[in-house]
Amino acid sequence: MRETTTLQLLGTPVLRLADGTAVKLRQKAYALAAVLYLEFRDRTRRATLADRVWEQSSPEQALTNLRQTLLHTRDLEAKLGFELFDADATEIELSRTVSLDLREIGRIRAVTEAAELERLIGLYRGQLLEGIDEFGEGFDQWLAVERTRIEDQFVAQATEAALRIGGRGAHTALQKMTERLPFSDPICRATVQLYLAEGDEAGARGALTAFRSRLMRGLGEEPPVEISEMLDGPPARPAEPRSKGAPRRPDVLAEEKPAFVPRVVLLPPLQEHKNGLPRHLAPALVEDVTIGLSRLRSVSVIAPHTAWQLDPFTALDEVRSYQIDYAVESRVAQDVSGGLSLAIRLVRSSSREIVWADKYSFNPAVAAARYWDFTGGIARALADSIETAELTLERTERDPDAYGHYLSGRYNLRTFDLPKVRRGRNSLRRAREIEPDQSTIESALARTYVIEWVLRSGADKSLLDRAKLHAERAVSIDPTDGTAYRELGRVALFDRDLDQSLKHMKMAAELAPHHADLLADYADTLVHDSNFGAAEQKIDEAIRLNPVPPDEYLWTLGGIHFFRGRFEEALNALSQMRNQDPALRLMAATAAMGGRMDLARKYRTRALELQPDFSVARWASRMPQRDPADVDFYVEALRQAGFK
Repeated sequence: MRETTTLQLLGTPVLRLADGTAVKLRQKAYALAAVLYLEFRDRTRRATLADRVWEQSSPEQALTNLRQTLLHTRDLEAKLGFELFDADATEIELSRTVSLDLREIGRIRAVTEAAELERLIGLYRGQLLEGIDEFGEGFDQWLAVERTRIEDQFVAQATEAALRIGGRGAHTALQKMTERLPFSDPICRATVQLYLAEGDEAGARGALTAFRSRLMRGLGEEPPVEISEMLDGPPARPAEPRSKGAPRRPDVLAEEKPAFVPRVVLLPPLQEHKNGLPRHLAPALVEDVTIGLSRLRSVSVIAPHTAWQLDPFTALDEVRSYQIDYAVESRVAQDVSGGLSLAIRLVRSSSREIVWADKYSFNPAVAAARYWDFTGGIARALADSIETAELTLERTERDPDAYGHYLSGRYNLRTFDLPKVRRGRNSLRRAREIEPDQSTIESALARTYVIEWVLRSGADKSLLDRAKLHAERAVSIDPTDGTAYRELGRVALFDRDLDQSLKHMKMAAELAPHHADLLADYADTLVHDSNFGAAEQKIDEAIRLNPVPPDEYLWTLGGIHFFRGRFEEALNALSQMRNQDPALRLMAATAAMGGRMDLARKYRTRALELQPDFSVARWASRMPQRDPADVDFYVEALRQAGFK
């Protein structure tokens, strides 16, 4: 058996022996290999695979066709001394003894030498399974999506590597990519960027001119404006023609600029008097108001995690450093009658001007009413009239007892601590018994099961089922509840249904565009979708809304940098986590890929102390990831760090 046998699925598929001899396989054999690797991470049931590749046949005939294809391949394996498939009565596996170009090309994100970059670029010989199609509508649609995804990811990773390496090697690499993909905008953009970084404006203009010529000849199109602007800046706005005597129109350019969205932070409330008032009630109310306002598009609300790091006595000095426009200060105190009052004021951070202020009676029985006073006052002061009206329409009467239990439950979900999560669930159940038709209660209950599933390392699938039931009920009660879609997205992700997860997360982000934690979860989902560019944009948005990011954000950001080959940036992000324990394996893998083996051993030792029975193979089998090359990359990094 030859370990140097190679299977090329990019471009016209071919299997080559160690001496370069091409072996002619049936087209379906190449399709089987591609589906096995890209969809099932090398192994699945025979019936499942047969149904995918022979979708137009009956299940019995599909299995017969699979058996015949395997027999033909086995004859060649025995004759020529290689192994492509390992099959038993029920399952089939793609052999790891064959070097697969799809698996190998994933190394491009970590390459540091020009010669290796050039070799890996050479593996992209064309689209996936070029010349193979018309296997059936479902297979052909899958193939079209995979071709686009693989090409986009290859271009993104290869251009990043070229710019990182620089010099003559980078120019050679980009030229080879241009020969393979002559109409690629990102390759032209990277080429222009490389010349400009070297101070060679003439070279940059030459590259752009050549690209424009190729586009006009081949597609009849002009290059994207943003590439031209890299050299010349944005074009001047032409004067608008108008007939003699026509009234002059207002400046359209000003209207096209994105509207200013004020940033506001709700500071933790001061509590001068706590007799008769649960300590969690006022902070939980402020947090609930923050989440409620995050669904508005005309107000950008800083996440509670950052707000809770600020000292309410000196916060105005701090918020200016985060470029936050407004701060909401609140204080619970004893009033002259002996009751409790909630004083609220909205302050412009730059001038300390009080924009809006009010004072209310406050106790557990009126907390629900105070929520609407709170949100309504801020919305009226900062949001546009349309959104203020919409927020008013969302108002529903809340039972005071139910809302108190709800706030108690939400308060216990602020930390990933299993006993607290379960206490929070009990409070939310009591709230649900009183008010069975509140979407926010159902969403929060779904959240408790998702968190417990994570804390228990996915040991109990029924937790996801219960989370899904509560989230679906929340959506049925209120289809505009973004947090419900968020929980549906997390459940689908952990259930390895990436397409459904992305659909839910997209809807969640549209419904709550300024919910930082939701955007961070969306970023994490995009990481699992192998869409690292979009993931980075989402986590950046989340961090803008949560400038003192919690550990989960830093973990996601570190993972994005790791998969994009930015190992120093990854370690920098991960090292800022207050509790690094959950990310120790990633830190060890990152350090190993960055050549810092002493650091990798240190992190590996700490990780194995926490989980001595960790197995790379078992972990990889559970990892939901769109591109199996990402799993291979992570596995290789873990093994380099010394994990077994």
